[in-house]
Amino acid sequence: MIKRIITLSSLLFLCLALSACGLNNKNTNSDSLAKASDPKLILFYSNSCPHCKIVEQYMGENNIQAKSGIVLKEVSGDKSAAQDLVAKAAKCNISQSDLGVPLLWNDGKCFVGDKDIVAFFGEQYK
Repeated sequence: MIKRIITLSSLLFLCLALSACGLNNKNTNSDSLAKASDPKLILFYSNSCPHCKIVEQYMGENNIQAKSGIVLKEVSGDKSAAQDLVAKAAKCNISQSDLGVPLLWNDGKCFVGDKDIVAFFGEQYK
């Protein structure tokens, strides 16, 4: 588990470093368009994460994806998804050293770990 967190942290740091060049080139219209199309409910996960599998099983058993319109983002093999995870976590004041998956983004609020995410789904999508 610690090795996976270190590897994920390294990947996320690399993604941030590589994307830093484009951060100063902002276009107000494209930013507005991106915010308008930004999904309100996103689950960040990794295929190798056992806690993510618990969330995935709960979602399947309770048809959460169809009920919620959730967007799933696998971060270990997708640089863009990893960058989005870092950005969303930062908005929730989660430091890179504490960052891990599964992480659920709910329109500005983060839920971390299988227990908190399953509890959220249980309350919202009974």
